[in-house]
Amino acid sequence: MKTDFRVLSGARIALATLGLGVASSAFAVPYYYTDWLSANPSAGTAHGVITLPDASTVSVDFTAVYADGSPGSFVGAYTAGNWAGWAAYPSAYTSTEVDNLPLPDMLQLAGGQNQIYKVHLGAPIKDPLMDIVSLGSPAITTQYSFDVPFTILSQGTDYWGGCNTCLQQSGNNLIGSEGSGAIKFVGTYSDFSWTVPVPEYWHGFTFGIRTTEALEPGNDVPEPSPAPLFGLGLGGIGLILLKRRLDRRAMRTMV
Repeated sequence: MKTDFRVLSGARIALATLGLGVASSAFAVPYYYTDWLSANPSAGTAHGVITLPDASTVSVDFTAVYADGSPGSFVGAYTAGNWAGWAAYPSAYTSTEVDNLPLPDMLQLAGGQNQIYKVHLGAPIKDPLMDIVSLGSPAITTQYSFDVPFTILSQGTDYWGGCNTCLQQSGNNLIGSEGSGAIKFVGTYSDFSWTVPVPEYWHGFTFGIRTTEALEPGNDVPEPSPAPLFGLGLGGIGLILLKRRLDRRAMRTMV
């Protein structure tokens, strides 16, 4: 029986590419996002919930307050699943860490009102996610000044322009010139806050999580085991060597 070298060649390429390529790359995981259920912009409050695969939930409460604790306000909210901006520009919000988009809800700020914007999560969350749309504009650079550290995971275009460098980080400050993207807060938090010292109308946001401390203590993002991936890569190399041996054997038979 003759070996079909075309099939073998295709198989070895697929296996080698999959095994060796995958072994060296990061894997994105699904995040679970806030379903904003209610909002009262004039009173500075909004409430939402994040539902995890096991049907457990994490509450998300947003408040805008002045330094003396009196109620603040914000621009508005999309709470009916009618914000299309996340899905219209998916590359701004997905990355090697995050493979899915937020729910079609968000809250909107204008900033520059000497207010503090606070978030309370109903459970301690490791590395919570914040998606942001249209922070600043080409003419007005504004910033979110957080009280906890973060890192930028992804960014890109939006309805009004934007770019892959329109969000910049300086310490705990996220600086935007029509910036849209996703950031990850580094650490485990139930509460965090930020200010927006420069006014710009408007910019939006929502939040996501991967899991909870109760479900996965320590809840580090799982990484694939290198052993089976490396073995898969070796399988591809093995097929290459097998083809070479069969080629040499066939040539000796023909002589």
